Amino acid sequence: MLVRARSKAASIALAVSLALPLAGCMTVHGERAEVPAVTETEAQAVLEHYAEVSNEANLVYDEELNRTVDTGALGQINRAGHRARHEVHPEGNPDYRPLAFEDTRFHIPRLAGWPKFFLADTLSGRGDGNRWLLVFTRGSLEEDWKASYLSLLPPSAVPEFAQDEDGHAVAVRTAGGPSPDPAAAAADGLALDPAGISAAYGDYLRTGEGPFADGPYTSEELARREGESTDPAFYVQHEDLPPEDPALAALGLRTTDGGALLFFTVHHHEQKTWATGVTPVVDEYVEALMEGEPEQTVTIDRMAILTAHVPAEGDGEAALLFRISGALSATGA
Repeated sequence: MLVRARSKAASIALAVSLALPLAGCMTVHGERAEVPAVTETEAQAVLEHYAEVSNEANLVYDEELNRTVDTGALGQINRAGHRARHEVHPEGNPDYRPLAFEDTRFHIPRLAGWPKFFLADTLSGRGDGNRWLLVFTRGSLEEDWKASYLSLLPPSAVPEFAQDEDGHAVAVRTAGGPSPDPAAAAADGLALDPAGISAAYGDYLRTGEGPFADGPYTSEELARREGESTDPAFYVQHEDLPPEDPALAALGLRTTDGGALLFFTVHHHEQKTWATGVTPVVDEYVEALMEGEPEQTVTIDRMAILTAHVPAEGDGEAALLFRISGALSATGA
């Protein structure tokens, strides 16, 4: 369902404090029947809480505070980033520009079972004009809503989302839910199977072949890796794998053009070996996460979340629109 966020008011805060624990509270409705993932009032409260806590955590690089609002791949990337930046900048980030979400549109699908999710399409309040697409996920009634995916897109790149007969967004979910899951069936008719998009992207990075359009995260990424392979100072090995954790499975919403906007995760393992006599050069934030001494080899475990527009079957290739990538750990040898 597409709804516009209302202005803040004390009455909303009171209503949310009473209503928030109730979403999906009925077992039958929450487990088997398709019900809205969240109400408009709850979604607004979730977004406001996210901004408040994120602003506090980002200002001082507080990894544990971030854990209360981010989850999944986004959470892992941000927590590792906070840990590294706190090591390099223990004074925090005095230049941090706080989030102040505005002009928000919520896209709320009907879902049976868990996990449930909804999409907030909003401006950050930082004046850059990009739309922030935040996917909030909840794995059970006992869990809090947390952000699992984030994408920053110019307004022209944000597609129009499809709605069902009652005005709700149409979800694509590739893990969880009942069997059969209507949200899994919603993937029918796409040019690329959402359940296999992470593996397909990994295969593309390895072979250069796959149903992906040229762009910064496809053809240009291949060219970057090819350029690395010709540098005599070091040798790089890449391994790109889909996530094994079902909590990191792809999800998204159908669009009015017959396609879908999908959010997915990929693990990137990178090992860089320097030639004898060459001193390894290591990014300061990677070094902050590193175990061991980088005498000749550095191995980095990265995670990336990507946003893709997958067209209807027969309408072309998937376009990767945005990527957030971060190092989770590193080893020197």
